[in-house]
Amino acid sequence: MILRARHLIADNHQHIENGAVRIEEGCIVEVGSADQLKGPSTTDLGDCVLLPGFINAHTHLELSHLAGRVDASVGFFDWVGELVQQMNPAKSDQRQTANAVAIGLEELLSSGVTCVGDITRQPGQVRPILHASPVRAVSFGEVIAIGSLRNRLDERLLAACDRTFESERLKVGISPHAPYTLESKGLQACAKRAESDGLRLCLHLAETLEENAFTQQHAGPLRAHLERCRLWDDAIACPGMNAIGYAGEAGLLTSSMLLAHVNYATDDEMDQLAATGVHVAYCPRTHAAFSHGPHRFTEMIERGINVCVGTDSLASNPSLSVLDELRFLYGLRPDVPPSILLDMGTIHGAKALGIESSIGSISPGKWADLVVVPLDQQANDDPWRNVLGSDASPIATMIGGQWVWGRSQ
Repeated sequence: MILRARHLIADNHQHIENGAVRIEEGCIVEVGSADQLKGPSTTDLGDCVLLPGFINAHTHLELSHLAGRVDASVGFFDWVGELVQQMNPAKSDQRQTANAVAIGLEELLSSGVTCVGDITRQPGQVRPILHASPVRAVSFGEVIAIGSLRNRLDERLLAACDRTFESERLKVGISPHAPYTLESKGLQACAKRAESDGLRLCLHLAETLEENAFTQQHAGPLRAHLERCRLWDDAIACPGMNAIGYAGEAGLLTSSMLLAHVNYATDDEMDQLAATGVHVAYCPRTHAAFSHGPHRFTEMIERGINVCVGTDSLASNPSLSVLDELRFLYGLRPDVPPSILLDMGTIHGAKALGIESSIGSISPGKWADLVVVPLDQQANDDPWRNVLGSDASPIATMIGGQWVWGRSQ
């Protein structure tokens, strides 16, 4: 198969006008000019931009049924309280979870997302659904074990590491939820298990300023939240340090770690993160929904931190579209080169999930995971700016050389 497009954005920011890609057995074997790559199996995609598939590095698919049901404008801690209520096992069942994940997966495909880093509290229910989907995924099993739940640490960690449904497309990871939902023993256990089994990690870190109040003094709204949830007990040891330092002391800050959010970090903390090789998933519209201050993602990138894009969940975001996130950022930060923004939604996400050798760019040897975005004829001729400056939806999504949304999937 040969695909031709008016514009093709390949590896290393290479733009090929009248570009083409040759695909064999689901993999990219050649990239170049359509004048050079010709054959009887050529498909002309027309006036469009052919891009690597988008990578949503951080989301919670099992919360997709909560779209419009949890109001982020009430503030983060009230939102968390309502989220906990909505996730009460008495209010949910397996069918609801399956339906939520299916909704999320359909939205990913229709928005050009070909790979996802998904957090799940229910790996036994969610992973079979991911396994049956064409979407590539790293499924991070979430571990929460603090206070009255600490005796469930081994059970939760075992479930998180279950590789029954692992495949070429579906990889397993561990998500120690946050510094305020795991004690030191639990954080260290997750780090050690990930190292011994060669698994990726994902940790919610520095999502709010109040995390430091909790890890330094066991004070503030996070302690109050644990008390409301009846998780608090006085045996919980106080780390006596800030949240980022606590994560480092537990052995979690390594090149296998993807940190979700990092909405608040000092210069010294960013330097500390840069020295460890961690990755950061920035969720721009969720960040804005909770009225956080400006995210320092450009300063992180300047320090060498790999920053990618996620959406969090439909409980805090109007969609799971990485392209929507990038367009939001393009309007918010016109000073950032659009090529960098597109990298954050593609190859940076692949690096964060540890699969950059297989996906993330249109390069020979990688899987043919692609998205087709129509050109806005009234917009900028620069293909990067055209894609980010328009509101045109993707018209087709390909994974492994197969159309999985749009065209004749």
